[in-house]
Amino acid sequence: MIVLLALLLAAPERIVLLDEVLEVPAASWRVVDVALKQRPAIIECRFTLVRGRSGVRVALLRREDVARFRGLRPHRPLLSSGFESSGEFRYAAGLGEYALLIDNRMEGRGPAAVRLEVALVFPRGGEPLVRELSPGRRLTVILASLALFAAILWYGARWLRRVLRAR
Repeated sequence: MIVLLALLLAAPERIVLLDEVLEVPAASWRVVDVALKQRPAIIECRFTLVRGRSGVRVALLRREDVARFRGLRPHRPLLSSGFESSGEFRYAAGLGEYALLIDNRMEGRGPAAVRLEVALVFPRGGEPLVRELSPGRRLTVILASLALFAAILWYGARWLRRVLRAR
């Protein structure tokens, strides 16, 4: 009983911002705003194409990049799916204004109906948001793993050679 209560208290707070079907016109896009003004959160997004011929792309951008996108200027999405019929992603976001862009311009065949579920997950008790390793640390982990694997192979080969010579 106490363990269950501890697990419930430690569970992160999850707030659903949006869970509905959105219509996106043919050869067009639609933007959904997400603002984090009080504390950082993990933005969870899940989408499914309900009606439409080709897939849609869902991208998470900073609010200022939406203006660049609209002006057909170079923009940098934080995360982006391919043109797919369904997908999901999570992004550990700091304070600021973000936007989800639903892009239906792949083939321009017809309108698309997309079920979009957006939620914010707030960690409990000041727990830090999960982040990825920096590229340098990622390379260090990969090289250390490869070195350990090579050492195990070398040791195994020596042991096997010793056993085969003994026969």
